[in-house]
Amino acid sequence: MRARTDWNYLLDDMLIPAISVVCAALVLVASWWFHDREEAIFDIYSSNQNAIHEDYDALVYRRRLIDRYHRRYKEFQQTGFVGMERRLDWIETIRTVATGLDLPSVNYSLEPQRAVAKPVESASDADIQIRLSRLELELGLVHELDLLRFFRRLQAEAPGLMKVDQCSLVRVAASDQALKAEANITANCSLQVFSVITSDITNRGGRI
Repeated sequence: MRARTDWNYLLDDMLIPAISVVCAALVLVASWWFHDREEAIFDIYSSNQNAIHEDYDALVYRRRLIDRYHRRYKEFQQTGFVGMERRLDWIETIRTVATGLDLPSVNYSLEPQRAVAKPVESASDADIQIRLSRLELELGLVHELDLLRFFRRLQAEAPGLMKVDQCSLVRVAASDQALKAEANITANCSLQVFSVITSDITNRGGRI
């Protein structure tokens, strides 16, 4: 004859373990749910942090670009390339350089300034104007190297951007008659002087 199971006896001994198992299962399920939720929140924060880092890196890069181009802009202003054309400075520099090199003679004519078409048009540089003045020079030289020395010093000391279009040399004395105090060679040169005007210069005016 099979023994009858005493459920009351079993329940007394199994109740606490069963409750513990149920509680452990609930805690495990809750832990999984909490872990998944926190992991999702972490992923969101991580994505936001990465986006912030990318924005910060882009901001630093743009700031460096601004600083670099601002320095270039200031350098161009100091050299006279950016700003109102300084015609009086050009005339004074020509005289000073010619005197410093002991050139026998120097004659010049500076034509009126005119606007120049930009090589490339874009909306970002709509407020930028490029201007050009043509300078005609007649120099009395003792030696051919005087012309190179003259242009080297003129480029370094005169404001703006200078471009030599053409030069023609004519010897006025034979080599055996060359004199140091008089012109042995006449140089006729044509130069272009460029300057750039921006909106901030136009608005506040400038020195001519």
